[in-house]
Amino acid sequence: MKAKASKCLEIVIESINYIIINYALSNMAMILKSNPLFILFFASEVWIMSTYWRKVVDLTKSKLLSAVLLIACFTIHIAMVYFLGRFVGDIVPFKQ
Repeated sequence: MKAKASKCLEIVIESINYIIINYALSNMAMILKSNPLFILFFASEVWIMSTYWRKVVDLTKSKLLSAVLLIACFTIHIAMVYFLGRFVGDIVPFKQ
């Protein structure tokens, strides 16, 4: 029972972490949409997605449940981008 609760807590923490990191990467990709650095942020989003999916597969031992969780987290991430919006701002160098 204790191991199951520990796995559930780890899945919840991994899911929250995935959503927050992907939201931040999406914001950076949108800010840099006309810059070649956009590719790095988009590639990081894909890498984070695959890492999350592999971690959840290891924890749940179920590819179907992992896919459902990934879709749910991705939906929450897109909803945050849609409803909360994106960060607006200019990139300012540290040294001016």
